[in-house]
Amino acid sequence: MALAVTINKKLNLVIPIYRDDGKILYVHSAPIMRETFERYFLVLSKTFAQIFTKGLGSMVGPRVAALLLKQVATELGEWEGELGVERGLLPEFRRLTNVIAPSAAGWGPIPFDEARRNGLIDDEDADEVGNAICFFMLASAILRKTSLKQMLESAAEFWGASITSSNSTEFLNSLPTLDATESSGEKATPSSIPS
Repeated sequence: MALAVTINKKLNLVIPIYRDDGKILYVHSAPIMRETFERYFLVLSKTFAQIFTKGLGSMVGPRVAALLLKQVATELGEWEGELGVERGLLPEFRRLTNVIAPSAAGWGPIPFDEARRNGLIDDEDADEVGNAICFFMLASAILRKTSLKQMLESAAEFWGASITSSNSTEFLNSLPTLDATESSGEKATPSSIPS
């Protein structure tokens, strides 16, 4: 399965997942709220800083961000507990993330956790997506909009991504109409994704 990453001007993340059965899914994620950032600012900031001080950067960071977040949170004693990163922050990342999947009724959103539980996304893709979402959340929370845009545009080239301004609903509505005779596995090219 191949992944590509698209980050739009409204700071939403869209990750197409090309499944082995020919179907395509889209993972859409929005950034965390200010209150969430304020609660977890230290662990978010330290994790983002370590991505760059450890030489990982925007090329490797999206592949390991969630792993590094766990390491940093554990070192700070903020991984476990009711308000710890494991039970407080990561569920918020997943709450802000939906999978847009084809069905007999057309394209529809499914919460990320439900899509994973139901086997719509396998563990390998879920881990890749989780790390990319974590990197996106870190960058969105820490960087100023102008710096964020520059970083994401340069990272998009490496990731094979494109920039789009669609929110989740707009993106879902822009997808090709499905009917019973279509495979619903048609791969959208970056140029076919609205900007």
